[in-house]
Amino acid sequence: MIRQIVLLLLVSVMLSACSEQSDRFSTYTEGQQQIGNINNLLSTQLDNGGKTYWPFSEAYLQARHLAYQGLANVELSDSQQAQLNYLIIAQRYPERFFVWPVQRDVISNAIKQDDYTPEALGKWIERVETKLIEAEQSNLRLNKLELKLLRSMVKSHLDNNNENVVMALTKLNQYLAQYKPRTKLGLVGLANGKDWYQSKLNYFANTTKPPLSWLSEIQHLLKEKPTVDLSLPVFSSHNKPLVLQYLEDGDLHAGLDWQLDFIDAKQSKRQLNQDEQYFWSVMMETDLGIHYHTWNEQQARVNLMKRLSVNQQQADWLIEDIVLYPAMSFIFAR
Repeated sequence: MIRQIVLLLLVSVMLSACSEQSDRFSTYTEGQQQIGNINNLLSTQLDNGGKTYWPFSEAYLQARHLAYQGLANVELSDSQQAQLNYLIIAQRYPERFFVWPVQRDVISNAIKQDDYTPEALGKWIERVETKLIEAEQSNLRLNKLELKLLRSMVKSHLDNNNENVVMALTKLNQYLAQYKPRTKLGLVGLANGKDWYQSKLNYFANTTKPPLSWLSEIQHLLKEKPTVDLSLPVFSSHNKPLVLQYLEDGDLHAGLDWQLDFIDAKQSKRQLNQDEQYFWSVMMETDLGIHYHTWNEQQARVNLMKRLSVNQQQADWLIEDIVLYPAMSFIFAR
């Protein structure tokens, strides 16, 4: 009898170990494609086949973690390894509490999937609210821009033709109506936010340097303003970060981050002219102001309008890009 119990325990341990095994990939491309599949509902290049992983669900978090582990066992270039390390580190931070990234219309993407069901969508919407409540208990809150964009997204889907989905959305909308956002726009307003921001700076700038050192260097570069006015490619949507408008023409290097549309932007960026370099230096300065020095919206707006001679609407759009995509401007750091 004891022998049987021991055997059962051994089998249980072995099955548990097998279930935790990482994915096996032969190449970076295989791993990159798997990560793209897991993040399909967060992609702007939607594939309606395959299994749906609801963003930041337990199944999503587990599958993503195993995919990262699998890629860690593949031969990678320095740039690929740096991006993988950055994404693995990001798992420590509170992103998982904010289940619905406001940059993406998850519901519209989900409805196009072959395995879509209203029941699964309703449960995911309920998870969005549940995790926000959990986050509040840990003093983690959306900022006011994120709250505004999320409420707008929720309201845009209240005409869904499924009663259960509408009920879940209505409940979430009522919760968001009384939600108190954090006072600080930047990552500095979150627990461990400064550390999270520093990790992003280190990756995107490709070097380790404290924010104050960056600010000193950038403001030195900004002493001379170009005489040519910039034509800014400002759009109505934030489903892609502005940095993606400054990449090389032709073939782009494949990446692992859904926020960068699975492009390795650091390897795909193009050479900037003097005016463009000035523009991105201003964006970096404002990025540091928001995410490290606790600038509010008005301070950031004044800085952008003064430095770039843009109007308020353009400045506000740039602020939203900086808030939603922290430190990405440092891709163009020199």
